[in-house]
Amino acid sequence: MIFESFPLLTNSTYLNTAYVGPMSEKLSTFRREQDEEHVSNGVKYKLKAYENLKETHQLLGRFFGSDTKLSFVVPNFSFGVRQAISFLPKNSKILLLEEDYPSLLDAFKEYDFSILLAKQDPNIEDVIELMLASNKIDVLALSVVQYTTGLLIDFEFLKQLKVKYPHLIIIGDGTQFLGAHSFDFKKSPFDVIAASGYKWLLAGFGNGVLMVSEEYLKVTQIESTTLFNRIFNGHFNILSTASLNFALKELIRQDFQKLMHKKKQLALSAKLELTSLNYISPWVSQRPTHSSIFSLKGGQKLYIHLTKYKIECVQRGEGVRVSFHYYNSLNDLAILMKALKSFG
Repeated sequence: MIFESFPLLTNSTYLNTAYVGPMSEKLSTFRREQDEEHVSNGVKYKLKAYENLKETHQLLGRFFGSDTKLSFVVPNFSFGVRQAISFLPKNSKILLLEEDYPSLLDAFKEYDFSILLAKQDPNIEDVIELMLASNKIDVLALSVVQYTTGLLIDFEFLKQLKVKYPHLIIIGDGTQFLGAHSFDFKKSPFDVIAASGYKWLLAGFGNGVLMVSEEYLKVTQIESTTLFNRIFNGHFNILSTASLNFALKELIRQDFQKLMHKKKQLALSAKLELTSLNYISPWVSQRPTHSSIFSLKGGQKLYIHLTKYKIECVQRGEGVRVSFHYYNSLNDLAILMKALKSFG
């Protein structure tokens, strides 16, 4: 039973993975065993960790469809993306989206790049296309899924950009994407993608993923070992890295593709029902694809109302954000709909 795997799910209707993914009993047990090994023999524990790091990078490559030598465990998204962009040419012109994830925006603002901002819009692809056509942009950086609205960027659009602008480097924040969607890095339009592991990957705190392309290495004129040495300058978090390894193997064991199909169907049902009650903006249904994150109209009053129904969610901007993962069910959606129908 899924509820037995995730005790947190028994306490509420958990629609808050976009804020933090629950920890499974299996991962909790695994982490305790790791700590016990550290207590019993710290030397062997550390030596074994360096051996396992290579295996973890191989696992990242298999799971995300990336080259092992270009896949890295990092402490979190913020650290990972900063390491990657630190090697970009200093005169790079960067295109960012207004109101995107603050840590992504801040990372670029810490350097002396020339930055342009594209306004958030339901038809964000059109805005990006216009900005690229009228400016010489070197790097486009954006969240694959916008954390407030759940807008999922059109991959086919990005692939077309790579054809039209072959020298364009595309950097993605995948924290609200990796673990929530099937993904093959080599087949994707991204040159860099980074993500934290504590949300949709269900890997606990202190770990994340960074992947880069060969094109990124060409533009930055570095070797993969340069990036590796920068990331692993000093010791790394052994427990958190082992947790990511464990979490990915669990997703594989449970048939990740099957889990994503289930989540996709639930998200579609949620989109239809939330649209019927006019709780989400019309543009969500008008776009060909959307994530499983939804921003509900209602503000703080709605948030307080939902908490009375023991629905875990969070306020983001002027909306109340709910998010569905594979362990959610139609019953969770029914509880949400009942609460929404009683609001106001």
